[in-house]
Amino acid sequence: MAEGTGRGEALSIWFFVGIMTLAYGLALVPYGVWAWMTGNEAPTVLHELHPTVWWGLLLTVFGGFYTIKYRPGSGK
Repeated sequence: MAEGTGRGEALSIWFFVGIMTLAYGLALVPYGVWAWMTGNEAPTVLHELHPTVWWGLLLTVFGGFYTIKYRPGSGK
């Protein structure tokens, strides 16, 4: 429960987790696409699977879900 918001509503920690996860995902996707298109990927064992793009998309989806589900004033 958040003290001092002035509105008497609680802010869920999962809302902030969702925002952080969404931010990481939105940072990884463009970088991963750029690395894929230019061939500047790190020479890891499975680099041909383009893990940066896939992890970025996964983080974006989960972050968007948590941000929307636990946003303040969503009327649970």
